[in-house]
Amino acid sequence: MKQIFSLLILVIAFFYSDAQDIKKYIQQNTVAINTVQPDSVDFADLEAIGNAIGDARIVMLGEQDHGDAPAYLAKTRLIKYLHEKKGFTVLAFESDFFGLTYGWSNLPKNQSDVVIFSQGNIFPVWSLCDACQDLFKRYIPKTQFSASPMQLAGFDNQLVLNYSSRYLSKKLDSVLQSHNLPITKEPNYATEIFPLIDSCKRSTLKDTTQYSRQLNYLLAIKAQLGKVLPADDFWMVVLDNLVSENSRSRNANRPQVVFNERDKQMAQNLLWLSNVKYPTDKIIVWAQNAHISKDAGHYDNSYIDVYNYMGSVFDAIKSPALKTYTLGFASYKGTAGRITAAKTETVKDPKKNGFENWINESYNFAFTDLSKFNRENPGDRSEFFMKGHDHFNSLKTAWHHKFDGIFFIREMYRCRSVF
Repeated sequence: MKQIFSLLILVIAFFYSDAQDIKKYIQQNTVAINTVQPDSVDFADLEAIGNAIGDARIVMLGEQDHGDAPAYLAKTRLIKYLHEKKGFTVLAFESDFFGLTYGWSNLPKNQSDVVIFSQGNIFPVWSLCDACQDLFKRYIPKTQFSASPMQLAGFDNQLVLNYSSRYLSKKLDSVLQSHNLPITKEPNYATEIFPLIDSCKRSTLKDTTQYSRQLNYLLAIKAQLGKVLPADDFWMVVLDNLVSENSRSRNANRPQVVFNERDKQMAQNLLWLSNVKYPTDKIIVWAQNAHISKDAGHYDNSYIDVYNYMGSVFDAIKSPALKTYTLGFASYKGTAGRITAAKTETVKDPKKNGFENWINESYNFAFTDLSKFNRENPGDRSEFFMKGHDHFNSLKTAWHHKFDGIFFIREMYRCRSVF
């Protein structure tokens, strides 16, 4: 019994020590960020983030919810720093892959066109938020006249925004016709086949039995187009996105499938942007915390464990040489809500013995590099509480395996719509 008791004490001490180690590391290695205001051009306080990023070619910037004004201000300032000091030239949004990527490539880069385009092809939770206007109306347009213009791209497989609604059907039909694909010679191509394919990007079909026919047509087109185009051609990826949307629609009553299908395709789209569209550029990714998180599963909440987020998929399919740094966001208190929400929500208090309470009380904004802890403590799986997915659920997991760093905001508040 003495031996069993001693072993039990050792096990308890081991796990307690682990938890204390990560807490101590966070308390000792978190640095203050002076401001999140985008007009602050003294980037000295951001050097800690830059040093942590190192030579990573992709930096993912998260947010707890799609209405977090201080996070958007911070991300705008970080984008300016990454562009001007670290050589990042592509800004990829959790928005329409076809419209934002293809449309941008064909856009005249004058200020008015850039502003109008970004408003119509980036989801309104960002493009119509007051905290993002400096980025969309001033900074991105201004860089178009510099030696290092900022390029826009999208990686979301929801091909539903302005440019896609206006041009995707016409452009895709033109590509299929130009390659003289056998399916375009079918007598019902114009009356049934193409209209059914086109519905992928616009709305759910009222007759759900049509989804199987829709999928068969998409797969036939992909097989035929694959004989004349390489697998990594842009239009092959567009078809992958339409197939993915078909899967999401067919499984509308299965949230896990819908979510995982979207994140899987977003990861594939991001990989294509990294390897094909912009193979030598440094890319900034703008998305929600959960989407960029790595190390899927391992939460204390079982329903989340079934989701395989974009960050985890991307981490698994990318080359190890493609270095990536993921920066999650965490808030302590305040209010939240998207511009489309009817009411403002109160941010839930963090756990007393959790990340948010380990941050120095004098810090309004702060940064913690978790990747350094991972290098110094290989294999460590210490779990701690943090509101890493949203403002309302403090989850316990090894957050240092989900994110490489955390940007802390003491007081959150929601966006206001510019319209």
